[in-house]
Amino acid sequence: MTPLLPLDEARRILLDGHGALGSEIVSLADASGRTLAENVTARHDQPPAPTSAMDGYAVRAADSMQGARLRLVGEAPAGAPFAGLLGPGECVKIATGGIVPDGADRIVIQENVASAGGVVTIVDSSGPPFVRPAAMDFAYGQILVEAGQRLGPAAIGLIAAAGLAEVAVARRPRVAILAAGDELRDPGQPLAPGAIYNSATFALEALVEEWGAIAIRPVVLPDDLDRIVSAIRTLEDSADLIVPLGGASVGTRDLFRPAFEMVGAKMLFWGINVVPGKPCWHARLADGRPVLGLPGNPSSAFVCAHLLLRPLIDLCLGRDPAPSMALQIATLTDAIGENGAREAWLRAHVAIDAAGRALTTVDPRQDSGLQTPLLSANALVRRLPFSAPCAAGSTVQFLPFSRP
Repeated sequence: MTPLLPLDEARRILLDGHGALGSEIVSLADASGRTLAENVTARHDQPPAPTSAMDGYAVRAADSMQGARLRLVGEAPAGAPFAGLLGPGECVKIATGGIVPDGADRIVIQENVASAGGVVTIVDSSGPPFVRPAAMDFAYGQILVEAGQRLGPAAIGLIAAAGLAEVAVARRPRVAILAAGDELRDPGQPLAPGAIYNSATFALEALVEEWGAIAIRPVVLPDDLDRIVSAIRTLEDSADLIVPLGGASVGTRDLFRPAFEMVGAKMLFWGINVVPGKPCWHARLADGRPVLGLPGNPSSAFVCAHLLLRPLIDLCLGRDPAPSMALQIATLTDAIGENGAREAWLRAHVAIDAAGRALTTVDPRQDSGLQTPLLSANALVRRLPFSAPCAAGSTVQFLPFSRP
């Protein structure tokens, strides 16, 4: 019997040699959620010149003493700078965001002056200068957003401020999820005796899309070797990554391994020392495209997708996979028992208490046939092989399901 691989070794083999699949240009309006393929650098200073942080009057600092009477010589609303040079004893009415006139180096806010007949009297000279210097936000040539970052609202707003209408983003990997089994039915179909709904595929599709890839779902395949081989061959031009679900045991209806071997795939590992997830396997097609087999059990497939599929998608998007594999520390709210011979990943819920501590509650329902515990879970607690029991208050490692 082939020994089961430790998770870390299986993941190393799976991720080895993979990287970004290329890039494409998209409009900024279509860039939300996409992964940046090239650094975005500033093409101008922001602000491009000193600007006012408040509504008020631009003055020379030397003229800003309390009781000073200044002659109003113009205005500087946002977008329409004052064209002249501010001289001694003069002031310019200015709006927030307006360019500070040449010669001025201070803003007296409008609440601190009295204005009548073209003369502005400073009533209160206290307070800061309220001038935003040029390049206060960013400077020409500065890297604003680094390649590999998934673009959210803040990044898109910053890129827009830099004046870019388009950005280069990583091409989204196309992930084909293959389900086979005479017993499987799609939701909405009637269930015959012995049939079950194909829920694992739908959950995996949602995860794949959430992680930035494109999910492809062919029809559910029957337990027929020729049909499965044909389906695999039809994916040659449409999928970058193939994820078969189930069919990885040695029964007469477990046909994925012989099917992939028939199309020339090279098996790299078959089974990992993880619960749930022992049936995970990995092969590569002749052209190098990866095949990641996940358990057919929906809960097991969901867990193992976080452990293996997510970092692989990160690599294909040009992102660093380390954050999606990074473990955090939490304190147990309840005791948990000893662990067996396989590394265990327990469905759990993590919350932050008033003191800022991460507290985790491991769901007592760890049977891999149950899907309802996934609804309340937001993390997986890691248990190494043969771990001793842990009392309430002990610390454990956990992998969050999602990150900012």
